Amino acid sequence: MPILEHLDGTPPLTESLVITEYLEDRWPKMSEHTAQQRAAVRLFVERFNSAMSYVALLRADEGSEAETEAREALVAGMKSTDAFLLQYADAKGPFFLPDFAMAEEACAPFALRFWHVLPAMRPQHSPIALLDEHKLDRLKAWLEAVVARPSVTATAMSPEEMVSSYASMMERMKVVAAK
Repeated sequence: MPILEHLDGTPPLTESLVITEYLEDRWPKMSEHTAQQRAAVRLFVERFNSAMSYVALLRADEGSEAETEAREALVAGMKSTDAFLLQYADAKGPFFLPDFAMAEEACAPFALRFWHVLPAMRPQHSPIALLDEHKLDRLKAWLEAVVARPSVTATAMSPEEMVSSYASMMERMKVVAAK
């Protein structure tokens, strides 16, 4: 979980979106964009995590109907996200606005986990394969640009740590569900 600590003694801020909005309020980067563009960024951020949720896929037993349903839900979310990017994002891409900004800052932690955790834990549901299979080129370009961004990779857990953390979480969820 990201934490923004202040040197002035005020309480730290947590959560990607809260920190991103705080930074945008403090040092506005989106003020040069139209109200429509800023609203589209906020809509994208609000929708991204739920649309791109893959946890149900990890929780489902391999080969089960639940796994099939979770995969279908993920693909539907990916298609919706790709369509949203095509409709609202900068056509020249790869980012939502011409430069890396609030949409990417708020969604990068989720994008990284999606990009690294899903293929490590369920290789048959590789994000790259799903993106290619369904021809979701705009979303693929956005994800590739976000997960490769030096500021994102330098501040994130290593892919191995992400996978280990999720594997532990999935085991704890199974134990709780079994009780």
